[in-house]
Amino acid sequence: MRLDLTEITGIYGKKNSGKSVLFEHLLTQTERFVCIDPNHEHGPPGSVAVTSPAEVLTEWMKGNTRQVVRDAPLTDEKAIQYMRAFGQLNDAYLYVDEAHNYMSAHDCPEVLVDLAKWHVTHNNCGLVLGSQQAKSVNDAVFQHIDTHLIFHYGSHEDAKLRKLGGAVTSAVRGLDYHSYKFVYFHDVTGGEPEVRGPVPIPGHLS
Repeated sequence: MRLDLTEITGIYGKKNSGKSVLFEHLLTQTERFVCIDPNHEHGPPGSVAVTSPAEVLTEWMKGNTRQVVRDAPLTDEKAIQYMRAFGQLNDAYLYVDEAHNYMSAHDCPEVLVDLAKWHVTHNNCGLVLGSQQAKSVNDAVFQHIDTHLIFHYGSHEDAKLRKLGGAVTSAVRGLDYHSYKFVYFHDVTGGEPEVRGPVPIPGHLS
Protein backbone atom coordinates (compact mmCIF):
# COMPACT_ATOMS: atom_id res chain seq x y z
CA MET A 1 0.00 0.00 0.00
CA ARG A 2 1.29 3.42 -0.93
CA LEU A 3 0.69 6.63 0.98
CA ASP A 4 1.21 9.54 -1.38
CA LEU A 5 2.84 12.83 -0.56
CA THR A 6 0.43 15.77 -0.25
CA GLU A 7 -2.08 13.43 1.42
CA ILE A 8 -3.17 12.83 5.01
CA THR A 9 -3.87 9.36 6.36
CA GLY A 10 -5.70 8.37 9.54
CA ILE A 11 -5.12 4.95 11.15
CA TYR A 12 -7.60 3.90 13.83
CA GLY A 13 -8.18 0.82 15.95
CA LYS A 14 -8.29 -0.51 19.48
CA LYS A 15 -5.20 -1.83 21.24
CA ASN A 16 -3.74 -5.03 19.72
CA SER A 17 -5.93 -4.78 16.62
CA GLY A 18 -2.92 -4.40 14.30
CA LYS A 19 -2.75 -0.61 14.16
CA SER A 20 0.78 -0.34 15.56
CA VAL A 21 2.07 -3.13 13.32
CA LEU A 22 0.71 -1.36 10.23
CA PHE A 23 2.24 1.88 11.48
CA GLU A 24 5.64 0.18 11.74
CA HIS A 25 5.22 -1.50 8.36
CA LEU A 26 4.55 1.86 6.72
CA LEU A 27 7.65 3.32 8.38
CA THR A 28 9.78 0.55 6.90
CA GLN A 29 8.50 1.60 3.46
CA THR A 30 9.24 5.31 3.95
CA GLU A 31 12.64 6.92 3.32
CA ARG A 32 12.02 10.45 4.60
CA PHE A 33 10.08 10.79 7.83
CA VAL A 34 9.90 12.12 11.36
CA CYS A 35 7.92 9.86 13.69
CA ILE A 36 6.49 11.15 16.96
CA ASP A 37 6.34 7.96 19.02
CA PRO A 38 5.28 8.61 22.63
CA ASN A 39 5.13 4.91 23.60
CA HIS A 40 8.54 4.05 22.07
CA GLU A 41 6.99 1.31 19.92
CA HIS A 42 8.67 2.14 16.62
CA GLY A 43 12.16 1.95 15.20
CA PRO A 44 12.52 0.51 11.70
CA PRO A 45 15.98 -0.50 10.47
CA GLY A 46 18.03 2.46 9.31
CA SER A 47 16.22 4.97 11.49
CA VAL A 48 17.93 7.25 14.01
CA ALA A 49 16.67 8.41 17.38
CA VAL A 50 16.33 12.14 17.96
CA THR A 51 15.98 13.60 21.43
CA SER A 52 15.34 17.28 20.75
CA PRO A 53 13.51 19.33 18.11
CA ALA A 54 16.79 21.00 17.09
CA GLU A 55 18.30 17.57 16.49
CA VAL A 56 15.63 16.87 13.86
CA LEU A 57 17.13 19.52 11.60
CA THR A 58 20.80 18.81 12.37
CA GLU A 59 20.38 15.07 11.71
CA TRP A 60 18.37 15.80 8.55
CA MET A 61 21.22 17.92 7.23
CA LYS A 62 23.57 14.97 7.85
CA GLY A 63 21.37 12.81 5.62
CA ASN A 64 19.58 10.98 8.42
CA THR A 65 16.09 11.31 7.00
CA ARG A 66 14.45 8.44 8.90
CA GLN A 67 13.91 9.75 12.40
CA VAL A 68 12.04 8.47 15.44
CA VAL A 69 11.55 10.84 18.37
CA ARG A 70 12.97 9.43 21.62
CA ASP A 71 12.40 12.41 23.88
CA ALA A 72 10.93 11.43 27.23
CA PRO A 73 8.67 12.53 28.72
CA LEU A 74 7.12 13.71 25.46
CA THR A 75 4.92 16.52 26.75
CA ASP A 76 2.35 18.34 24.64
CA GLU A 77 4.66 21.33 24.31
CA LYS A 78 7.58 19.18 23.17
CA ALA A 79 5.39 17.41 20.61
CA ILE A 80 4.35 20.80 19.26
CA GLN A 81 8.02 21.79 18.92
CA TYR A 82 8.71 18.61 16.91
CA MET A 83 5.78 19.44 14.65
CA ARG A 84 7.22 22.91 14.12
CA ALA A 85 10.61 21.42 13.25
CA PHE A 86 8.94 19.16 10.71
CA GLY A 87 7.27 22.24 9.25
CA GLN A 88 10.69 23.31 7.95
CA LEU A 89 11.10 20.16 5.86
CA ASN A 90 10.07 19.33 2.30
CA ASP A 91 9.23 16.03 0.58
CA ALA A 92 8.83 14.14 3.85
CA TYR A 93 6.24 12.47 6.06
CA LEU A 94 5.26 13.26 9.62
CA TYR A 95 3.98 10.21 11.48
CA VAL A 96 2.21 10.91 14.78
CA ASP A 97 1.34 7.79 16.73
CA GLU A 98 -1.17 8.05 19.58
CA ALA A 99 -2.24 11.37 18.06
CA HIS A 100 -5.11 11.54 20.55
CA ASN A 101 -2.46 12.46 23.14
CA TYR A 102 -2.04 15.81 21.44
CA MET A 103 -5.54 16.72 20.31
CA SER A 104 -9.18 16.01 20.96
CA ALA A 105 -12.49 16.60 19.25
CA HIS A 106 -12.53 20.09 20.81
CA ASP A 107 -8.87 21.13 20.95
CA CYS A 108 -5.90 20.90 18.61
CA PRO A 109 -2.47 22.57 18.41
CA GLU A 110 -2.51 25.32 15.82
CA VAL A 111 0.67 23.97 14.25
CA LEU A 112 -0.98 20.61 13.54
CA VAL A 113 -3.96 22.31 11.90
CA ASP A 114 -1.57 24.39 9.77
CA LEU A 115 0.35 21.26 8.74
CA ALA A 116 -2.90 19.61 7.66
CA LYS A 117 -4.30 22.66 5.87
CA TRP A 118 -1.22 24.05 4.18
CA HIS A 119 2.09 22.31 4.72
CA VAL A 120 1.33 18.90 3.21
CA THR A 121 0.31 20.53 -0.06
CA HIS A 122 2.73 23.44 -0.32
CA ASN A 123 5.81 21.51 0.84
CA ASN A 124 4.96 18.19 -0.83
CA CYS A 125 4.69 16.38 2.49
CA GLY A 126 2.51 13.65 3.97
CA LEU A 127 0.87 13.33 7.37
CA VAL A 128 -0.01 10.01 9.02
CA LEU A 129 -2.00 10.03 12.27
CA GLY A 130 -2.53 7.00 14.48
CA SER A 131 -5.40 7.15 16.98
CA GLN A 132 -7.54 4.65 18.83
CA GLN A 133 -10.73 6.26 17.50
CA ALA A 134 -11.59 8.63 14.70
CA LYS A 135 -13.65 10.77 17.06
CA SER A 136 -10.44 11.78 18.87
CA VAL A 137 -9.18 13.52 15.73
CA ASN A 138 -10.01 17.20 15.77
CA ASP A 139 -12.54 18.34 13.15
CA ALA A 140 -10.09 20.89 11.70
CA VAL A 141 -7.73 18.01 10.87
CA PHE A 142 -10.28 15.28 10.16
CA GLN A 143 -11.86 17.20 7.30
CA HIS A 144 -8.51 17.12 5.45
CA ILE A 145 -7.88 13.37 5.80
CA ASP A 146 -7.74 11.67 2.41
CA THR A 147 -7.39 8.03 3.41
CA HIS A 148 -8.76 6.16 6.43
CA LEU A 149 -7.33 2.79 7.57
CA ILE A 150 -9.65 1.35 10.19
CA PHE A 151 -9.08 -1.73 12.32
CA HIS A 152 -11.47 -3.48 14.70
CA TYR A 153 -13.26 -0.89 16.81
CA GLY A 154 -15.08 -2.90 19.41
CA SER A 155 -18.53 -1.68 20.36
CA HIS A 156 -17.62 2.02 20.45
CA GLU A 157 -20.00 4.44 18.79
CA ASP A 158 -18.12 7.00 16.74
CA ALA A 159 -19.92 9.86 15.03
CA LYS A 160 -16.91 10.66 12.85
CA LEU A 161 -16.81 7.10 11.57
CA ARG A 162 -20.49 7.39 10.67
CA LYS A 163 -19.69 10.52 8.66
CA LEU A 164 -17.69 8.32 6.30
CA GLY A 165 -20.89 6.46 5.38
CA GLY A 166 -22.85 3.36 6.23
CA ALA A 167 -20.75 1.15 3.97
CA VAL A 168 -17.64 2.05 5.98
CA THR A 169 -19.20 1.44 9.38
CA SER A 170 -20.66 -1.88 8.21
CA ALA A 171 -17.30 -3.02 6.89
CA VAL A 172 -15.60 -2.09 10.16
CA ARG A 173 -18.20 -3.95 12.22
CA GLY A 174 -17.51 -7.04 10.15
CA LEU A 175 -13.81 -7.15 11.00
CA ASP A 176 -12.44 -9.93 13.18
CA TYR A 177 -10.43 -8.45 16.07
CA HIS A 178 -7.70 -11.09 15.72
CA SER A 179 -7.42 -10.99 11.93
CA TYR A 180 -5.08 -7.97 11.61
CA LYS A 181 -7.29 -6.90 8.72
CA PHE A 182 -8.49 -3.35 8.24
CA VAL A 183 -10.88 -1.29 6.15
CA TYR A 184 -9.22 0.94 3.55
CA PHE A 185 -11.30 3.95 2.51
CA HIS A 186 -10.05 6.69 0.21
CA ASP A 187 -12.42 9.58 0.79
CA VAL A 188 -13.21 10.65 -2.77
CA THR A 189 -16.44 10.77 -4.72
CA GLY A 190 -17.41 7.22 -5.55
CA GLY A 191 -14.86 5.72 -3.16
CA GLU A 192 -15.83 2.37 -1.65
CA PRO A 193 -14.41 0.73 1.46
CA GLU A 194 -12.18 -2.30 0.94
CA VAL A 195 -11.14 -4.89 3.52
CA ARG A 196 -7.39 -5.39 3.28
CA GLY A 197 -4.80 -7.41 5.14
CA PRO A 198 -3.74 -9.13 7.19
CA VAL A 199 -1.04 -6.61 7.95
CA PRO A 200 2.43 -7.93 7.06
CA ILE A 201 4.63 -8.14 10.14
CA PRO A 202 7.93 -6.37 9.41
CA GLY A 203 10.91 -8.72 9.38
CA HIS A 204 12.64 -7.01 12.32
CA LEU A 205 9.58 -7.67 14.50
CA SER A 206 9.07 -11.35 13.61
